Amino acid sequence: MGRVGRRSRGVRRTARRTRGAGLVMLLTSVLTACVTPRATTASTDPTWCGDQSSIVILGDSHSTGYGLPDYPGGGSYAPTAAGWTSTVTRRASDEWGTITTVLAHNGAMAADFRPGGRWEETVSATEAVHDVQPALVIVALGANEFAADLPPTDFAEHYRSLVDELHHASPRTTVLLLVPPEMGARLVPDPVYPWEAYTAVVETVAADQGTELLDLGEYLPAGGTPEAEALYLPDAAHLTEAGHRVVHAAVWTLLTAWCGP
Repeated sequence: MGRVGRRSRGVRRTARRTRGAGLVMLLTSVLTACVTPRATTASTDPTWCGDQSSIVILGDSHSTGYGLPDYPGGGSYAPTAAGWTSTVTRRASDEWGTITTVLAHNGAMAADFRPGGRWEETVSATEAVHDVQPALVIVALGANEFAADLPPTDFAEHYRSLVDELHHASPRTTVLLLVPPEMGARLVPDPVYPWEAYTAVVETVAADQGTELLDLGEYLPAGGTPEAEALYLPDAAHLTEAGHRVVHAAVWTLLTAWCGP
């Protein structure tokens, strides 16, 4: 995505975000050792706790590997050395024999995973979930709606419908909703809607549907702030290898700590 406008530097959504590039390695180790999953109304005995055989990830450019040195381009997901979806895929395979399918496309929005979406791998995602009946689906969407200043009501309609469709396609599947890191770039010169309007959609759907939630904004600063320098590419929107390591640590810690000892 291109950069038209950047968020105000120095504005922070949460005081718990990282404080600088020098803390990247410390943050990753602390996450791995100490973070516990954030409680929601999700089932206390999700499918994932007894079955780690398969994962499906639905996402955008944060999930494809876009911007990383070994990403080959093309718009869709491709394995990379540091991309969080790639590292989770490899680690889950080594740890549990998990088969992970990443259905992601650069620029994707929730609407693209529903009928009329722009790409085959996104439009067919719910069908793939029906066919695979995975133990876990991770939904990592919302950043592009914010970048495009899409009305949050439109985002809410498509996002809620997508999550409904996933539950219907595979009732056994545990669904994890990720609040993405806040981009420091917008695609419109005079955006109207703040980041919190989009995170509220994800949080509301998680609460209403009893779906687990992981807010990556708890572990990553917003793009375009001084703290984000080593974690985001110069576009202030996409993550560096260090940023992907933070996402990996947060996701992996939840997956391993979710169900207790």
